[in-house]
Amino acid sequence: MSEHVIFVGTYEIPDGAIDDFLAANRDMSEFVKANEPRLVSRHTYISSDLSEATTIMIHPDSQSLEFHLQVAASSIQGGVQIVRTKHMELYGNVSEALIERLQRVSESSGAWPITVKRHLHGFPE
Repeated sequence: MSEHVIFVGTYEIPDGAIDDFLAANRDMSEFVKANEPRLVSRHTYISSDLSEATTIMIHPDSQSLEFHLQVAASSIQGGVQIVRTKHMELYGNVSEALIERLQRVSESSGAWPITVKRHLHGFPE
């Protein structure tokens, strides 16, 4: 069974905030690359009109994403001040503690929806 956990976060970039968003996203990528060796991949995509971005992270397991939330907390808080989170999606077998933590962040920062889809089957395993 796959243990990977995929995080998908979609954000609205307010008018006038694109430069701040780009700088914060670049800083976050550098921080994650230097401090989270277990992370499988992290990519951010942006709409052609620069109004919306989506970050996708693939973690080897739920503990890796929990670690990310812990070590990158101050950077995450800074990002929350720049953008409006539209929604988050988690794919894989995530812990209840992780879901609860993200729900607390959501409730304190704008109350966006969080969708969890558990792994059913696939390959390679």
